[in-house]
Amino acid sequence: MKLRAQLDAAATLLDEGAARSAVRMLRSSWEPELCVDDLVPLYCMWVRALCDVGELDHARTLAERAADEFPREPDVQIAVGNVYDLLGQLEKARDAFQAAIESAPGGALQFYNLGAVLERLGDEDGAETCYREATAIETEGNTLFEASAALGALLRRTGRLEEAAGVYDSYLDGDPINVDLLVEHGICLSDLDTYEEAIDRFELALTLDGEHAGAWYNLAITQYRMGRHEEALASMQCARDVDPQSPLTLAVLGSWQLVRALNPVEGADFDESLANLYGALDMLHRLDGDGLSPNYAGLVCEEVFEALWQNDRLGEAREVARMAGQRDWITAHMLNALNEADHGRAPEVETFTVQARAESGEAPEYWPSDAQGFTTGLTVLAANEDEAREYSLAYLRGLEPSPAIDFRIETVRAGGPEEIPGAEFSMQPRARGVVGVARTRSYFRL
Repeated sequence: MKLRAQLDAAATLLDEGAARSAVRMLRSSWEPELCVDDLVPLYCMWVRALCDVGELDHARTLAERAADEFPREPDVQIAVGNVYDLLGQLEKARDAFQAAIESAPGGALQFYNLGAVLERLGDEDGAETCYREATAIETEGNTLFEASAALGALLRRTGRLEEAAGVYDSYLDGDPINVDLLVEHGICLSDLDTYEEAIDRFELALTLDGEHAGAWYNLAITQYRMGRHEEALASMQCARDVDPQSPLTLAVLGSWQLVRALNPVEGADFDESLANLYGALDMLHRLDGDGLSPNYAGLVCEEVFEALWQNDRLGEAREVARMAGQRDWITAHMLNALNEADHGRAPEVETFTVQARAESGEAPEYWPSDAQGFTTGLTVLAANEDEAREYSLAYLRGLEPSPAIDFRIETVRAGGPEEIPGAEFSMQPRARGVVGVARTRSYFRL
């Protein structure tokens, strides 16, 4: 079999999930006398296959060897960048994608990949520039879609909804039946309060793919915003039916059902509403440690907390908040609700950042099995340092009630993270107490 045919066969194997067979085929295809036009695609395909089977160290070795031989080949540099990205070495991935752009500035893929890495490095301006470059280059395949989706998501996250809608519109002009972009556009339109247009997008997406969970979920959210609560409930039940493993869908459904059950409506089921709310939390526990996003987990916990809190199930809501705090899933909204209830508001407060340490000879079940303590950082609103220290200890002891855990405050300094400027709170009464996690838990052994 000629090399090109072998590469095509290996690509098919990768697409079908048979990566180990692809690795064996590619390994047997390598010969030292192969020409450049054959070696470059062979190296790139081989690196991809090794990544697919999880042999990242071997993939890195092979990619670096290929880069040494062909430092000006953009496909090789892209392969190198992809490996470093998977290894979490984002600065090296950035450098490789930049090298690919220098070698071939007309390639959309290297701009998109660089943008994705820059975004994770916190350089949103650089990421936006790269995404825009990628969307401006005519290309085939998924790159234009991925770049458009990433650019739209970045713009939405930074509050530039009109610009995001324009990005989705532009893409859909050329590919009007792309279901995922129809849904993303619908979400954006819904956030802009353009509800009817948003519903048109979701309904078209569902015409094309009736089991698209995201379309059902966001259709339900939009209907609820419009006051069409019964339709929203039916749509959210459809979202649950097509994706029964979504904690957020289950939490929102349970929240709506609880309101309905407490304001008697025919067919309302109080027990089912609570089962869905607690079922959402159970799903989070099962997913914990398996790539679960803390932000997503926080969103689910907040939905469950709010449903219980607003319906006077305060003790249960506090337990949800305690569980969320133990795992750094607690949100600012949850903390504010608790602070108002426990500490009240004060007209003059300052922001403090508190560094705390906990030690225990016996780890609770939700700590890593070999952990003997953790350090964390908290953002606190208080009248003075002593009060900030008091609120921090009370918060931590509330999360970790075991007498075997010893807490101490290591530092208290005025000021908070950039997103919570201290000056903001001197102008208006605010609920005092812990208002955020400035630094997530770092567990250690003694």
